[in-house]
Amino acid sequence: MEILLIGILLLSGLAFGSVGSHLLGVPRVVGYILIGMLFAPALLGGQLGMTDTEWTQPLVSVALGIIAYVIGGAISLGQLRRLGWSIVGATLGEVSGAFLAVFGAVLLLGLTVADLPLWSFALVLAAVAPATAPAAIVAVVHQYRARGKLTTTLLGMVAIDDALGILIFALVLAALGSGSLGGALGMAFWEIGAALIAGGLGGFLIERLSRRFHEQSMLVPLLLGGILLIVGLAEWAEFSALLAAMVLGVSVRWFCGSHAERLLEPIEDLEEAVFVVFFTFAGMHFDPMAVVDYWPLMLAYFVARAVGLFLGGGSGARLAGAPREVWSNVGFGLFPQGGVAIGLALLLTHRPGFSQAGEIIVNLITATTLLTESVGAISVRYGLSRAGEIGLEQAGGKAK
Repeated sequence: MEILLIGILLLSGLAFGSVGSHLLGVPRVVGYILIGMLFAPALLGGQLGMTDTEWTQPLVSVALGIIAYVIGGAISLGQLRRLGWSIVGATLGEVSGAFLAVFGAVLLLGLTVADLPLWSFALVLAAVAPATAPAAIVAVVHQYRARGKLTTTLLGMVAIDDALGILIFALVLAALGSGSLGGALGMAFWEIGAALIAGGLGGFLIERLSRRFHEQSMLVPLLLGGILLIVGLAEWAEFSALLAAMVLGVSVRWFCGSHAERLLEPIEDLEEAVFVVFFTFAGMHFDPMAVVDYWPLMLAYFVARAVGLFLGGGSGARLAGAPREVWSNVGFGLFPQGGVAIGLALLLTHRPGFSQAGEIIVNLITATTLLTESVGAISVRYGLSRAGEIGLEQAGGKAK
């Protein structure tokens, strides 16, 4: 039944996304998400016998790994050197802006869960807020063939944003007494450090092995096998799979030099299929009851996070000396949120005193993910368009 549903999702998502993009001018990912929502267990999926979405997790992990690899491979060290301070400034600004805005909004709302104090709940939710999701950003960038300083800045920010998010989350848990400071820092450094080592070593090995394959078709299984190996190792050893896959792409470009496209183009050819799978599966996590029960908290979280990201990212980029087309538009590209934030929330469900809060935050992030991915994709396109970095749409072949 799962295979049948995957086929229906792929074809329906592709058709709906293409039609929406052609008629309404919105990114295709919006259509993919809406089709996924339609097939959620609480809606049409339940009528087809799909009572849960656990079976989608392996495919989602693989899709995220492929997307992260593409992000890493899209960034050259030369670009990072030219825009390094802009990326650092914008990232620090958006992380601090999202954290403070969500923290303040939850305190003002005064809504907490279980026996968790308001301040503790606000801190935990604020710690999840800075994490962004790369999939929507990459999908829009590639659909509209965006190129330029803003595009490079956004991709660079995504590459380091999750590392900072993991570190902030660990520090907040330590501050709330859920563990020692040393233990929390150790967890964060393991997740980040192991990801850097695994991704770097993986890129070196892939580059070496690729020398033995002269046929382009042989590189696809090599690259997919490498990505799967890195993602699987990360899940087994409990370090950041997303960061490791990003570093894998960066290291492949580094070790291959001018021949890097040979190890990037085969995966880029699979992108649209990956996007359809990832976003339709994300939509399937839609739970109407979670929206009904916690809509004030979700609305406050969404609005506060968006304001914090927009103001913080733009201010940070401007203070770091970024050009106007970057600091005035970078905030539009930061709204999407997904897998990493859900993963951090899931950690709470296994910690004493945070289990109920963790369940609610997981549902909150899952529900708002659909909003942040959909609205975020449109926002990313708008920012790139304002910056003059939109090229020719791949599907339509006309300027947007």
